[in-house]
Amino acid sequence: MSKKLLGCLLLVAACSSTPPASTSVASRPAAKPVTHRLPASLVGEDRQQQEALQAFLNSCSRLGMQWQSLCWQAQRTAKTPAAAARFFQQNFDEYALDDGHGLLTGYMEAQLRCSWRPTARLNYPVYGTPSDLRKGVPYLTRRQIETVPSAALQRAVLMYCDKFDAYSLGVQGSGRVVLPDNSTVKLTYATKNNHGYTSIGRVLIDAGEVPREQMSMQAIKAWVQKNPERVDWLFQHNESYVFYDIDRRQEKHVGPPGAMALKSGLTPYRSVAVDSRHIPLGTPLKIRSQWPDQTPFSRVVIAQDKGGAIKGRVRADLFLGHGDLADELAGRLQSPLDLRVLWPKRWSTPSAEWMRVSSAG
Repeated sequence: MSKKLLGCLLLVAACSSTPPASTSVASRPAAKPVTHRLPASLVGEDRQQQEALQAFLNSCSRLGMQWQSLCWQAQRTAKTPAAAARFFQQNFDEYALDDGHGLLTGYMEAQLRCSWRPTARLNYPVYGTPSDLRKGVPYLTRRQIETVPSAALQRAVLMYCDKFDAYSLGVQGSGRVVLPDNSTVKLTYATKNNHGYTSIGRVLIDAGEVPREQMSMQAIKAWVQKNPERVDWLFQHNESYVFYDIDRRQEKHVGPPGAMALKSGLTPYRSVAVDSRHIPLGTPLKIRSQWPDQTPFSRVVIAQDKGGAIKGRVRADLFLGHGDLADELAGRLQSPLDLRVLWPKRWSTPSAEWMRVSSAG
């Protein structure tokens, strides 16, 4: 299981499987203005493929021997846009998956304030892995964890946070925690309670609380703020619960390690979570989609993570880093996706569902 459990971001559409093939980048959803300006490098065609080249190199220590000759070539490639683009063009062929177009969402490394000890506001426990949890065996549900925690669970408390922030942390799967003395620690996904995930966005839509077209993480937060007495009702619809590790890596600036356990961490706007049943981790991909305001973009990205809600052949969850722009995009990004797999030339493909399109260029 990935260090990022549920990149579906609380959204109903993002928690579903790949949409039907009739969904395309051309059939755009309603625009949602982005209040934080998108950098020019994120708009239009990908002009900075050296970032993707570095993200690919970050995977190399976790890839098998068959990849190492390509890793050696990547290491020797100049880290310039033109040289990186040639590397992908000359060494990879482009494949489409037979489901056509799909869905792109985004996730981020959450930032939240917590405390080692409970306070009046920070009083919701965040847990490490309890000693009585068994792999693959259903543990306590969210309701049971919150109302009758086991003794082993109580011994596993790591820190205390705001309840909504803690829930959001479970969706993102990792986070930067600011403590009362302004020091920072990082939490990464360890495991879960082995119960199924339910989208609270869908719960609110089905209950008539939030219109489908207005659904976003921001809309859920606004609902929670207006309905504090109903928060337990909402959150406990989702029986899935995440447990964490404290990130002990020395490089505190790097992103979460993701499903590949990357020492260098995931790379913002270059790492994606995929369904690894269909796309092997470490594989370069070419994606075309649009930001929430309908601005189109294309990027070469690397499949370096996976998540419980990322299901389907043409399904990707883009890692957005941390900060205000990442927070906004993570809450709103759910766009049609055109995805191509970049697979090494002359290699046999791992699946008959892949269809050769052209060289990667």
